[in-house]
Amino acid sequence: MDIRKEIRAILSEVFSEATPSKHFKDRVYNRLTSSVYTRPSFDYSGVEKQIETIKKINFEPEESYAIFLNKFPVTYVSKDPVSGVASVGDEVWAVVRENVITTIFFRNSHQKDVKVKDVDNVLSIKTLYKYYIDSPKNEDGTVDFSMSSIEKKPESSNKKFKLDLPVVNLDNKTWYVDVQNERLIYTKNVKKSISFNDLDEKHLEKVIDLVTL
Repeated sequence: MDIRKEIRAILSEVFSEATPSKHFKDRVYNRLTSSVYTRPSFDYSGVEKQIETIKKINFEPEESYAIFLNKFPVTYVSKDPVSGVASVGDEVWAVVRENVITTIFFRNSHQKDVKVKDVDNVLSIKTLYKYYIDSPKNEDGTVDFSMSSIEKKPESSNKKFKLDLPVVNLDNKTWYVDVQNERLIYTKNVKKSISFNDLDEKHLEKVIDLVTL
């Protein structure tokens, strides 16, 4: 089997659900997997898991992000098939604009003090992965992200998740029951709360049964 066709088929399956733009797909196909544009040969599996993590993040659409994905023991030279501009480096980065992965590029690790051009924010995939693991998930398995939330993350402590309050499970979500203030507090995000007045009759009865037992 033609190895290039096989790689294209695998990548097509990887991106079938996804946020990456067509422009990004083209760059993956034409730059990373082609010896014509990228040398030495690049193994896409070195960034596949990182791309999957990015796809699970809902970024602020008005912000742009340069995300460090991985570092390699060799230096790559990758030529853009359209513009002819080459990126060179032992690190690979992704750019997200309007909540879409728009491009990837190589960059030298010794450029850490050189600002990435034309993006609002710079962060690492390790930071994003930790944020994803620690954050409450939406129904589709994604999490909402903003730079302000990640900057506040270190201020959070385990004490906030161990309030001295009874807990109740409603629709597979666990809430603290704050009787004094007549509200529920989400155990995975103590900034999220629901007033007793906003509960439907079924959920309110469950809360009342808990606190009156």
